[in-house]
Amino acid sequence: MVPEIVQRVLNPIIIITTRSYFFFVCLIFNLYNWFKPRESVAKPTDDLLLISATQAVGMIAERKIQSADLVEAYIRRIEQVNPMINAVCLSNFEEARDAARDLDTRIADMDDDELHEYVQNHPLAGVPFTMKDAMEVDGKIITCGVYNRKNTRCNRTAEVVKRVQNAGGILLAITNVPEVCMWVESNNTVYGRTSNPYDTRRMAGGSSGGEGSLIGSAGSLIGVGSDIGGSIRMPSFFNGIFGFKSTPGVVPLDGHIPPPSGYRTKMLRVGPMCRYAEDISLFFKVMGGDAVLPLKLDEPVSMRKIKVYYMEGIQENAFVQPLSRDMKKTLRKAVQYLETKHDLIAHRLSLPLARHAIEFFLTSMENKGGPTMKQYMLSTEADQGSVNCLMEIPKLLFGKSTHTVAGIMSGILDGADTMSEEMKKEFFYKRDRLIRELTELLGNDGILLFPSWPCTALFHNQPLLSPFNFAYTALFNSLALPVVQCPMGLDKNGLPLGVQVVAAPQMDRLLIAAAKDLEEGFGGWVPPGTRHF
Repeated sequence: MVPEIVQRVLNPIIIITTRSYFFFVCLIFNLYNWFKPRESVAKPTDDLLLISATQAVGMIAERKIQSADLVEAYIRRIEQVNPMINAVCLSNFEEARDAARDLDTRIADMDDDELHEYVQNHPLAGVPFTMKDAMEVDGKIITCGVYNRKNTRCNRTAEVVKRVQNAGGILLAITNVPEVCMWVESNNTVYGRTSNPYDTRRMAGGSSGGEGSLIGSAGSLIGVGSDIGGSIRMPSFFNGIFGFKSTPGVVPLDGHIPPPSGYRTKMLRVGPMCRYAEDISLFFKVMGGDAVLPLKLDEPVSMRKIKVYYMEGIQENAFVQPLSRDMKKTLRKAVQYLETKHDLIAHRLSLPLARHAIEFFLTSMENKGGPTMKQYMLSTEADQGSVNCLMEIPKLLFGKSTHTVAGIMSGILDGADTMSEEMKKEFFYKRDRLIRELTELLGNDGILLFPSWPCTALFHNQPLLSPFNFAYTALFNSLALPVVQCPMGLDKNGLPLGVQVVAAPQMDRLLIAAAKDLEEGFGGWVPPGTRHF
């Protein structure tokens, strides 16, 4: 009883102290960046950049556009925006041009029936795509943000990339990630830092930050991302696009760097990132192949018959930044929209166990006997030794380290066994209990609306002083539930707002239906350079 009483007394004091801390961190970074010029990428003007992948395939099938013109439009856009955002780490322009021209030549020789059949068998025919620097492509240098991999070429291609290419997708570029894909800001010593296209003083997110930034700036149409703690959804949110984390076991993980093992195979998802909601299903079907069929994605969803729940963030966690007024308002607007449009009543949830999101993530990420972060920092091959992170600190101070601050911090924490086995068992029990509670509650006809993050995109380096905000996305990796991040317009500062929609396993079609619904209600992706004050 005594520890519980002490905890009740101390908890309000800790909450007040940490909220004051977050307030001053935000104040300092705002003041520091006040004197820096705010820049955003120019609004796209080429009409080819403003059609969905679904529309593009249809127009190619109707001979209204050619793949070469679409590819060239995106190459021009990348050359325009990348000097500002540094999203692309490896371009594939010449190969993409050749592939597009070859397809156009073949299409010219087909009659209408042959072309129709070809598109049926190649649902991404002629559409350019990009992917994060974390999936193997034969002959390409894939670093995963690791300095020692900067000259290492792959000798195979990840299955998911093969599927996209076999479906007619044309690889245009590979995009930036944080070191070992384990941070909320995409920065490494190989390619540098990626910036947000809406405000280059701010982060693009991670680990699929290059993808988020490039797609959000209309430099890419669709992208392959991966998500173990929010790595699709965070950059999708910060850059104003859709990001989809599916039910486990649908999209293959082989060829991903680093490879998952243990419970991490339930947490890690490879999935689509895109500007238009209708492209989620298109791209997801290609990625998942036959494993998508049991999800019945084409089965109609009546939103009027859906049970809607919502939560106003993670409560009573002193280490997570409080939910901002704008993010709370955005969540409530989404809830109100669904209530009004579909004549339903949404129910506010209070799930006390959600406050353990950080602990759930840390214990779920435990990889007994498997490679550590420090091993991956030296090389993504587990048998190549490991980095001494403590020895890297003085090197870092003198600019001699090949690792990032975030990487070194993650390496130190990964090697620190801060929980007893008894505590871990307790958190495993609570995690599994919350999985059961939410799965039973949502069933086959329920969705949960949840803030995408506590606030909009932070300034560069600010996450180092607010490292646990990722709890808002990581919670659902630990619970192994499917989630979609949906853009919800821009705030008064011109920064993207968003909301996450969560469903029970196998209910991915509810998420896609909700994403389309929210896009219809709030406009979806808003191009950077759009005045919104």
